[in-house]
Amino acid sequence: MAQMCISTLTDSDLDRLADAALTILERVGAMYQSEVILDALEAVGAEVDRDSHRARLPRRLVEDVIQRQQVRAGREEPPATRREPGPRDGPLPGISSQVAQFYYDHERGERRAGNRQDLVRMVQFGDALDERQAVDHVLLMHEEPAAVEPLEALVVLLEHTARPGHVYPHFAEQFPYLQEIGEICAGDPHRFLTGGIFMVSPLRMDRRACDYMVGMIRRGLPCGVGTQPIGGISAPVTRAGAVVVGAAEILAGWAAAMALDPEVELAWGCICSGSVDMPTGNVTFCSPESMVQDIGCVELFRRRFGGRVTVAGGSDYTSAKFPGYQAGFEKAFEAMAVSAYAGGHPQLGAGLLDSGKMFSPLQLLIDREFQSFLWRFSAGMEVSDEQIALDLIASVGSGIGASYLDSDHTLHRYRESLWFPALMDRGVWRGEQQEEHPDAQLLERAQAQFPEVMSRYRPPEVDQDMLTKVRQVVDRARRELVK
Repeated sequence: MAQMCISTLTDSDLDRLADAALTILERVGAMYQSEVILDALEAVGAEVDRDSHRARLPRRLVEDVIQRQQVRAGREEPPATRREPGPRDGPLPGISSQVAQFYYDHERGERRAGNRQDLVRMVQFGDALDERQAVDHVLLMHEEPAAVEPLEALVVLLEHTARPGHVYPHFAEQFPYLQEIGEICAGDPHRFLTGGIFMVSPLRMDRRACDYMVGMIRRGLPCGVGTQPIGGISAPVTRAGAVVVGAAEILAGWAAAMALDPEVELAWGCICSGSVDMPTGNVTFCSPESMVQDIGCVELFRRRFGGRVTVAGGSDYTSAKFPGYQAGFEKAFEAMAVSAYAGGHPQLGAGLLDSGKMFSPLQLLIDREFQSFLWRFSAGMEVSDEQIALDLIASVGSGIGASYLDSDHTLHRYRESLWFPALMDRGVWRGEQQEEHPDAQLLERAQAQFPEVMSRYRPPEVDQDMLTKVRQVVDRARRELVK
């Protein structure tokens, strides 16, 4: 059963946006920096200009892509009349593929470029944090050349966690080495092949993304396409204009993928639009306008273009540059907006700050607490004789000489009925000096939780022969890829 989604657009709005996106692709097209993709598009009827690497996509071509995607995805069910309650305690965010550039060390009061030491520590932190979750490539190691950085990150995962997840390849040239490592570690060449293809707004697929797409499709792997148009910079400043550019870019990526292989599995499309802050020139991905653009694009695909488009990054792209309540508010707003307008359970975030550029383990702990809050909220309520407690209500009556607080019903059910935060403050007023710095107190509590988690870490038992073979592959990649 599909979950209920709030609609922001009328049928007429959707028709105009859809027509505009198709018109742009027919009139302007998109740039593809790959002869392989241009050849494939030309073979299916695109008008290709080799000098500009541009392919104009006739409306019938794009409509055929949409129709095939609609058939594969299945027609959307009508919105449900109510949201089904979820579990009380669902999965919490962990050390996943945030791939942040910077690390915030609250203990030292330092923001620094990610490095091997920090990545090792965060992999160990993730391993100790939740024994049910895989641990992924959370930080970039800036001391490593980009040509081998994901391969070295994979070695870190294999050495320091019993649950190595995924790394994020930067270039298609890294695929063969990841395939070798997948064979060595799991007998599966595709075990570590993942990652996304993002268009470069406006209306471009650069050489890296083109090669990535070709490499994934030639290996028979699912293919996804994302985009990040910025209103006022790489897309019109108006919300509708930004939606049209974002939608056209995703469709342009899908068209390229289907031209390469008509049977390709288009696993996803995603948008993470932004808007420019005119006073500072900075870009924000959590402004009201950027959220309207994101959910508008998702709705356009859900109701007109075959679905399977989500908001990239969920709610992790906050403008806050310091862990605390601004980050919590922006992430919670994004999570609830995406859930209400795009469907699914509200997913809060996983420790990112500064528009996805910086990772903070303390913010991750805060995000986990907020996510736990959202799980409890989304669970709704159970309605049964035990939960209604009719006899108890009757016996307490107006509360003269009786209380719910000292009843057996409360004693036996308060742990399952109430949510208990570990970091947020529910205490009494303690004076202005203590109350005026809630972020500092929140971070003190999170900082105290951090070493407790780290104390639970136990090094995994690693197959040293396997690790030696993996290192040999990485060393060969360094010789062959680093120029």
